[in-house]
Amino acid sequence: MHLFLLVGGLLTAAPSPYLDSKTTGAAYCYDPASPVLRQAYRGPKPTPATPMDSAALAEDIRFLHRLLSTTYSGWPELLAHRTFEPDAFFEDWAAKVAASGPTVSFQDGVLTPTLAVREALTDNHFGPSGFLSMLREEPRLSFREYQADAPPGFTLASCDASTVTGAQADTLRVAPVLKPDGSRGQRLTVSARGGGDTRTLRCGDTSLPLTVRPPRPALQFAPKDTYTYEPKGDVGIITIRRFSGPPEAEAGLRQFVADAPKHRKHKLLVFDLRGNSGGDDGYVYQWLDTMVRGPWFSSGEVWMHGAFYPCFLWNSRVQRQAMDGRLDTPEAKAERDALHAKWPVTPEPSRPVFDSGRVEGHAKTPFTGRIVVLVDRDSSSSGESGAYALHRATGAPMVGERTGGFLTYGNAPSFVLPRTGFAWVVPTKRNYFAEPVEGVGHAVQVYLDAEELGRPVTELLPRLRKLP
Repeated sequence: MHLFLLVGGLLTAAPSPYLDSKTTGAAYCYDPASPVLRQAYRGPKPTPATPMDSAALAEDIRFLHRLLSTTYSGWPELLAHRTFEPDAFFEDWAAKVAASGPTVSFQDGVLTPTLAVREALTDNHFGPSGFLSMLREEPRLSFREYQADAPPGFTLASCDASTVTGAQADTLRVAPVLKPDGSRGQRLTVSARGGGDTRTLRCGDTSLPLTVRPPRPALQFAPKDTYTYEPKGDVGIITIRRFSGPPEAEAGLRQFVADAPKHRKHKLLVFDLRGNSGGDDGYVYQWLDTMVRGPWFSSGEVWMHGAFYPCFLWNSRVQRQAMDGRLDTPEAKAERDALHAKWPVTPEPSRPVFDSGRVEGHAKTPFTGRIVVLVDRDSSSSGESGAYALHRATGAPMVGERTGGFLTYGNAPSFVLPRTGFAWVVPTKRNYFAEPVEGVGHAVQVYLDAEELGRPVTELLPRLRKLP
């Protein structure tokens, strides 16, 4: 019998993966001693065909429903949806699973209903942990960029984005593209949902064929290479592959912040955030605090504050330790003790808390050189918010292609479902941008052709130097 069927049946009476709220002042703080929690982050992931205990899964869907109603940053928008009624949906989901017999497949009991929620509200962070990349590629959910070189005499005002099947209309734009010979062209681009390699855009009396930007292989790297710094005369190349990871990766990220005085000596800094799948963009904000003086604005944001407070930092730390298999080490316990010392806190009602996005830089010696930020479709979550912060704080152009589109709903911890024992990612913050970002990503100021985007920074430098 498959592991998840056995676990689902056994967990009905298993200890909760969460600490007693009387200890913490909150409902969802992880218990580091819980075998359920350890299994969730160290055990095998289910597959679409994995049989789940129907009764246990139905109870977990009810648990998830309660959790989302107080914690999920997208819940208010689901409540305001014209046709999707979230309370009725979750009640019906639990009832159907409970009535499905002794078992239900992970596909039918979890993934298919998740698709329905994600169709109602585009949120690339929401869903069962370990399946977000797969869900992102689902044609019903994913957006891809379709492009063509702008013809001579072209005017964007003559184009009708509604003629592009599945288009996100407000992504229709013309932007510069850096050619391999150093010249510049104009690239017409629009993001559209659904499969297929071509689209057609109507511009006046002309039909323009658009072609999808091809993907490139995902980058592979060791944790020790999370951050690298390569001085090249008056140019400093700063590569950050993730904003989280095991201890050696976190040490590298702290070194990135500490290296700011070295970075300041260059006339040009190139940040390579291609393939950066996220983590904690706070490292970028710490770095900017030493390089920028005065106010700048990121995005406005609203936090869901209440039922999950103060678990965010605690759960993030416990989850990282569980993933690394080091929950029982003295270093891990010391990290938790520092957070635990602030407990319990007074319980507070769940409420939204607004932050305008105003940031104040405190640099004694502001950086006066130029910055360029390389991004691609695999720059996601904090990988794209870190790039956006660099752009907003310093005016640095983002170069490459649209980012991943994991930004409107962020600060996304995982919650272990107590009976079936797998983790669910639930964003707790809503970001506000001037244009749609979720699913389509941040637009770049300058494009590179897809076949050029995989080149080393050193090969791109002659072109990047010429950017204003």
